[in-house]
Amino acid sequence: MLGLALVLMLPLAVVFIGPRRMQGRREAAIALHKAQLVELARDLADGRIGAVEYNAAKLEVERRLLAADGTVEPVWNGNAKLLLIATVVAVPVGAFALYLPGSTPNIPSEPHAQWQAQQAAAQAKLNVFIGELRARLAMEDPNSADASQGEAYLGEALAEQAGEITPEALGYFKQSLANAPQNSSWRPLDVQRIGEAAQAASQ
Repeated sequence: MLGLALVLMLPLAVVFIGPRRMQGRREAAIALHKAQLVELARDLADGRIGAVEYNAAKLEVERRLLAADGTVEPVWNGNAKLLLIATVVAVPVGAFALYLPGSTPNIPSEPHAQWQAQQAAAQAKLNVFIGELRARLAMEDPNSADASQGEAYLGEALAEQAGEITPEALGYFKQSLANAPQNSSWRPLDVQRIGEAAQAASQ
């Protein structure tokens, strides 16, 4: 990890080792325009452009050179250099410290008994919900929209309980779809679950 951190910090370290380069857009623009003047003089000497074209282009480049020379840029005071040095040193040290003994908190895994208790509690709630749905459906008109909605929810609860779409759950989905209004919110659920059951049966 320490070696990897040092490799990643290498580009920052090169800043201090490499030669000094242009500091901003002003110096880059001046160097560019001076190179253009040299190129224009070479073109004139080689006969690629005439004197009239040369004078017009030279005047335009000189105008741009004067404008670039008058550009004001912030003064480089070296404050960023101290920050870079601190970063180059701190990142490898911090990365190495993470792998020292005792630096990583030891979080124990969840006990299996606790997980089983949570699963049992969730299953008990689901059983209560299924029982309430069955009792409610017994009092509803089998052809009503309320019965269709309850059958869709009961089919979904039975599928969740078993971990798959059982024949009983599939029967409830089909009964629900037969009486579900076209704009009902549970109709897409019926269609989806019936399709999933048909796909599973074909495999």
